[in-house]
Amino acid sequence: MNTNDNYNEINRLQELGGSDFKIAEGEPNIKGWTVKDTQGRTIGEVDELLFDPQSRKVRYIVLDLEGNVLDLEPRDVLIPIGLAELHDSDDDVILPNVTAEQLQSLPLYDKDNLNRDTEMSIRNTFAGLGAAGAAAGAAMTDRDRDTADEFYNDEYYNEDKFYRNRPTPPPTSTPEGDKTIPIIKENMEIGKKEVETGSVNVRTRIVERPVEERINLREEHVHVERRPVDRPVSDADINKFKEGDIEITERAEVPVVDKEARVVEEVSLNKEVEERDETIRGTVRNTEVDIEKLDPNDPRRKADPDDPRRNTDV
Repeated sequence: MNTNDNYNEINRLQELGGSDFKIAEGEPNIKGWTVKDTQGRTIGEVDELLFDPQSRKVRYIVLDLEGNVLDLEPRDVLIPIGLAELHDSDDDVILPNVTAEQLQSLPLYDKDNLNRDTEMSIRNTFAGLGAAGAAAGAAMTDRDRDTADEFYNDEYYNEDKFYRNRPTPPPTSTPEGDKTIPIIKENMEIGKKEVETGSVNVRTRIVERPVEERINLREEHVHVERRPVDRPVSDADINKFKEGDIEITERAEVPVVDKEARVVEEVSLNKEVEERDETIRGTVRNTEVDIEKLDPNDPRRKADPDDPRRNTDV
């Protein structure tokens, strides 16, 4: 068996997503949180968590470098949990002592090809080891492969450092032997709100139509007629027997068009409010407790392992 096979048998790290495990009560689920440096610059996002199913401890943050402002190649890399810490109030993960050069040097995370050599390469990257240090790290790798727990007994994997800005509140407990059953009751509250069910749109437009009407117009025309006569001159003729001008004005009627706008109809808009009663049906739940005292010899009673009367036959 090679050393990597031995590593897989001793401690196969698993991704939290898709496993049967979940974050402990009282601790935040940081998946999806933004990862930043101490200057507030975005490094990436928490894509996943790698944990040890035997010790039930988180060992690595799977950091997605997509969207970073440090000109790093977008890819997934592993950050030991002890090198990160939670922001004291925001939903951010801070990498206080990690440089862009270290992030660039990290190997690509491949969950199907994760082995102890890869983990040692990650540790050496953050330790700033050179060639001599890498050789020492390789020697430590051979020694630590025998016991997985020894490898993670390092500050790189100290979860307390990660949560130190947000101490987990101690779990509430009851005296040994006491148990509390919460009685829960649901209430249904019914309210109402207005929703839009339709509308009426009234649009006005101007249209033209031809109209006609007959009208009688009068015109004046002056006609000059000369006729021969033979009569004695009268006094009236003597008065007209002088020089002068006579002007007769001709007049004519012309059509005059005058338009008057008049209101002939009104369109009124109003809303009519209708009220109706409607019965809303639903279900609510509540906890009911049935208490029954069991005799010590009742077969339904769970056996006490310290009870000498317990039946030990298979």
